[in-house]
Amino acid sequence: MSRTPGQDMGAVRRLACGVLLAGLALAAVSSGTAAAQTRTSGSAARCDVKIAEPTLGQALAALSRQCGAPLLYPYDLAMTRGVSPVRGRYTVDEALRVMLQGLPLTGEQTASGTITVSRSDSIGERNMYRAGSWMAGVSALAMAFGAAQAQAAEEAPTTVDELIVTATKRAEPLQKVPLSISAISGEQLSDRGVESFADLARTVPGVVQTGNASFAKFAVRGISTSNTTSSPGEQKAVAVYMDDLPLTSFSILTPEIRPYDISRVEVLRGPQGTLFGSGTLTGAVRFITNKPDAGGFDASVDVDLGDTQGGGGRGRYNGMINLPIVEDELAVRLVGYYRDEGGYISNDVRGEKNVDNARGWGARGGLRWTPNDLFSATLTATYDKNEIGDASAFDPAAGFRKATSRIPFEADIELTSVNAVLAYDLGWADLSSSTTFARADTAWQLDVDTVLAPLVQFYFGEQIVTDSFVEDLRLVSKGGERFDWVVGAFYLDQKSDFLDVTFASQSYLSAMGISGLPATLNRFSPGGDYARDVRKRKNYEAALYGEGTYNFTDTLSLTGGLRITNYEYSDRALDGYNATTNFLTAVFTGGNQAIELTPTPAAYLTTGRKTKTTGKVSLNWRPTSEATLYALASQGFRRGHPNGGSSLNGGKSAVDPSDPTIVPAAAEADSLWNYELGAKTSWLNGRLIANVAAYYIPWGPMQVSLVRQSDSAPFVGNIGKAVSQGVEVELRARPTYGLDLGLNLTLQDAKVTSVNPTEALISGAVDGARLASPNFQAQGFARYTWELAGGDEVYVQAAAQHVGSYPNSFPNTPGVGTPSPNFFKVPSYENLDLAAGWSRGDLKLVVYGENVLNNDTYVGINASGSATSRYSILRPRTLGVRVGWKY
Repeated sequence: MSRTPGQDMGAVRRLACGVLLAGLALAAVSSGTAAAQTRTSGSAARCDVKIAEPTLGQALAALSRQCGAPLLYPYDLAMTRGVSPVRGRYTVDEALRVMLQGLPLTGEQTASGTITVSRSDSIGERNMYRAGSWMAGVSALAMAFGAAQAQAAEEAPTTVDELIVTATKRAEPLQKVPLSISAISGEQLSDRGVESFADLARTVPGVVQTGNASFAKFAVRGISTSNTTSSPGEQKAVAVYMDDLPLTSFSILTPEIRPYDISRVEVLRGPQGTLFGSGTLTGAVRFITNKPDAGGFDASVDVDLGDTQGGGGRGRYNGMINLPIVEDELAVRLVGYYRDEGGYISNDVRGEKNVDNARGWGARGGLRWTPNDLFSATLTATYDKNEIGDASAFDPAAGFRKATSRIPFEADIELTSVNAVLAYDLGWADLSSSTTFARADTAWQLDVDTVLAPLVQFYFGEQIVTDSFVEDLRLVSKGGERFDWVVGAFYLDQKSDFLDVTFASQSYLSAMGISGLPATLNRFSPGGDYARDVRKRKNYEAALYGEGTYNFTDTLSLTGGLRITNYEYSDRALDGYNATTNFLTAVFTGGNQAIELTPTPAAYLTTGRKTKTTGKVSLNWRPTSEATLYALASQGFRRGHPNGGSSLNGGKSAVDPSDPTIVPAAAEADSLWNYELGAKTSWLNGRLIANVAAYYIPWGPMQVSLVRQSDSAPFVGNIGKAVSQGVEVELRARPTYGLDLGLNLTLQDAKVTSVNPTEALISGAVDGARLASPNFQAQGFARYTWELAGGDEVYVQAAAQHVGSYPNSFPNTPGVGTPSPNFFKVPSYENLDLAAGWSRGDLKLVVYGENVLNNDTYVGINASGSATSRYSILRPRTLGVRVGWKY
């Protein structure tokens, strides 16, 4: 029935990944004993410098990264503006003189190679720390211990990279933000080959991704009850943003943007209801794009060619150009990409191979105007198109990597957006406005081949066109004061046109002699519609939010946040019909008859205008410049959701009116509190970053995606209570120059704690049932870089992941209460990726292998009973080469 890898090969995979992960853990925690490799440094060395960052902290981080020198400066200078752009080949001292001209600051590179910046009139500085990629580890506390320790810290040969993030709506070093955040730079995304949501989920702790491509969704900290792709379009628990546009707000499909020319990705774990609002029940994923740079010309071209074992080829083509129009004032940035990803699933029913191919292309253009140091305006337009040929899922009964659907699970996703950001420095605060207009056009189809198949064709198609207007207006105080604050207003207005059809192919209708059905409006496969549901949906959300931090001392602070959200989601049924009963009667009585269409009544369903208040409180302590400790309580919520056509006929099934599952007109909103203790620490003069967070999350009543058993109709309901609790660990180490190590660990326990008999019947849940998330995850990477004569660099890299077993749904059959035939435990699995690269100047060449051990363990088993092809695996072993050029 099912194919599982041989025990020997599975043991080899586990051993290989386990050895690598264990080695990374040992190397990370013992990195302080590694020999310090000496680098040639000094103020006389010149480096290629390209700096146009608006704040001092960001500019110094760029200089540190580009010249490979440690950095020491007072943290309260990080947000200083008026930094002059630098471009050319300079010594560090020369670059500092250009950067700081006109500012009351001085800078130099010390004899030990450390970049230092201080106020022109200051004798000494307190609260000093690293930013960007280096940390000398000297603070007022360290100075108090004596000059010898300060000197030792300055002479640290190398430290772990750190990013500046904006998760709190202000720019701050990642290690100083009292939240669980993982940040990955655009360069790191490229180096690690991160191209998809699934790739991203394998690089951060506490996150899993289920579903395929644009049907994917993230689960954070165990808050997930099913890995099914079946959904009526309810709000997701984790929001995905491209800059300020919430991509997860459109429909069941989420545009999977290509992470090319991305500044960074921020993964925020835990509720973000205060600053980001609804849909961030358990977290948010933010893709931050690079903006036009008037400081100089930039360009890049990258090509990725690969081949998948037993599947198709891969071609990814990307390019970027940044053109200053008026030096230091006006610039344009253009990005384009195309990808053609060959499939690896065959369908013998249709006689097709590699059916799950995917193509995508898009462009992004930006125009940025900075007439002075106080004002900037940025206009960005984006177009993104993805075409998915079929699901990367198969039916083991038909054979390994063999699908059985009669029509492909095809999907098209098209996104067009325009965003304008205006920013003004008021002197005492920064005012910004982000305005976005977007249109998402999505369509997909599915063969519901588990309902009366093969006698009856239940083909389903959906098309959704959503127009969105999003405004985020905020005012952010200057940092470093006794009281730091952020206040803002948010507005979202979405209007969607929905078309759902149930249809049969024209050849089937002709063979059965069935007539009278209008030609299908489904975009992909021809046929006749025997049910058609036309709807208009509106999604409105308006909010006022604020967050303030009171700094009792330089080391102790209290943060409080509040958001008041007013929302409504409405669903209006227009002209439609449902001839399902007449169609089934015709099929089972031999056909040869005309179908009479039964109009569906107009209906209006709504959540009603609701108001939700979400809060946050955090106590933060920085005992040294190397540590941030915090205790956090934060709240998130999802809006309610009307159930549309599934709730018609009094919520009863038209296929089987005796089905006990009655679909409610609308599901209620759900919310939860996250209680968290965390520590972000730096050790061994910045060579080891160790972060840990422990959390406890009570959730209930839970808003869950359900499926009515008799007709596979998806709907949203509210049931029971659950608790998720766990620990996340992030380790990053650079024991010596050239060696980078990382290890993520997640231990969690998420399960149902209470469900009454009625809730148990409609959902299949039982007390004590595990939620759909693994109890244990581990990810690790190692990279070693050699600098060769002539400026060449060569590196080797390995990344391994282990994901523990987890249930794909609740254990019982909804509406029946007996063990579900669709319930499975997704087995644990491992993955190993390898790469080796070379670079010289503007050129780079990388050879890589993904899933090099060719692990074919199931990594997903769709809990929906709507399709037999529901088992998925990692993409088989893929070998390829990446070639890049960057000016």
